[in-house]
Amino acid sequence: MKVSICGCGWLGLPLAKYLVSQGFDVYGSKTNLEAAKQLESVGIHGVELTIPLEQSHISSEMKAFFAAGVLVINVPPRRRAVQSHEYIASVLSLSMAAKDNGCKRIIFISTTSVYGSMQGEITESMQPNPDSESGITHYKLEQQLRDIWGDDLVVLRLSGLIGPNRHPAKFLSGRTGIKGGKSQVNLIHLDDCIQAITSIIVKSPDVKTLHLAAPFHPTREAYYTASALKVGIDLPIFEEDLTPKGKVINSERTIKVLGLSLKNPELAVSALDIAKP
Repeated sequence: MKVSICGCGWLGLPLAKYLVSQGFDVYGSKTNLEAAKQLESVGIHGVELTIPLEQSHISSEMKAFFAAGVLVINVPPRRRAVQSHEYIASVLSLSMAAKDNGCKRIIFISTTSVYGSMQGEITESMQPNPDSESGITHYKLEQQLRDIWGDDLVVLRLSGLIGPNRHPAKFLSGRTGIKGGKSQVNLIHLDDCIQAITSIIVKSPDVKTLHLAAPFHPTREAYYTASALKVGIDLPIFEEDLTPKGKVINSERTIKVLGLSLKNPELAVSALDIAKP
């Protein structure tokens, strides 16, 4: 099967490499030609692609990129660099090019921020209530892409990403006066993101909106303190507050639908670690 990945960065590149190792014909995009050419060395057909696309200037290489069995759209907005409407227009230009060139299915990598500040357990069937620019923008895109692709679209909402070069201990190390220490963490490891996306590619599941978080939800204070202790770096200092526990992303249905066995269910910090003083 031919799979194209729009956005070969922290998540997209290891995903592309893994798919190559599994025998898929993989195309990947980078925003400059030199970086695109470097993808060839690991078996990925590299294509230079910047968004928004001009539909009248799509090269033959781009047409080959979009003529895929599955297109994975993994292009998060750059912070403070792209306005919401510009980001939406950019992603929709990818969708249009995919439609025009015979793409069969789309996987859109979204975020659990679409649930906003909802409290308690969150399941895949619950109505989003975004209250941040990122959440609002992603939810609008989910809806517009669904209108275009129908059941040929799978939305995968990912929780906070951790993995290589994103060690949880470093996120808050040494900071003081941190708020929200009593809220619970919703995180997912890179390796589990890769196996979830791969399963969606292979299975084309009947459930079309999925989300993913590890089933380990200690408080932010407990988790980030234990993470810092484990690697021996400065501890974060949280304010004493009565912040609500916040939302807990329950991914049981997604894990069952995709047949996953998470590789990092405790996010590299076990319950035993959390219990340490």
